[in-house]
Amino acid sequence: MIKKLFYTILVSCLFLGGNGYAVSTEEKRSNYIYNNLSFEYLECQHYLMIMSEALRTNNPDPKLIKNYVDNAKLVSEIAFMYGDDAGMSLEGMMARSKQISNKMLKSLDNNFANIAVIQVKYADFCRSLIETPEIRNQFWINKANEKYK
Repeated sequence: MIKKLFYTILVSCLFLGGNGYAVSTEEKRSNYIYNNLSFEYLECQHYLMIMSEALRTNNPDPKLIKNYVDNAKLVSEIAFMYGDDAGMSLEGMMARSKQISNKMLKSLDNNFANIAVIQVKYADFCRSLIETPEIRNQFWINKANEKYK
């Protein structure tokens, strides 16, 4: 799974970097793609971390918790890599991360009994982002190509 993620990232980078378009248009596309992917991976990181904490409280299955934590670490690394590629500073990425976390916790009313609120919104999306990242990468590539012609 990790090899698949990094292979997809590599292919996306080659696709974005190898075109003969004007540099400014290509930079705009790249920044747009990387910025959006960074945001989505950060959302999934926080979803997975909140889920792991909810499980510690409600269902202390160490194997399941470890799976959530490991996936959160993986998507966090990818989120920060994409953020860096988009030109974001570490401070900017940390601020974005805090905003996402606060928004999710607020939607739960700071109570794990409401965990279904974020499960409905993020479970399938994050699973897809981890298992088939190339689909989301292509989505943002297509959006960037439409936006910056």
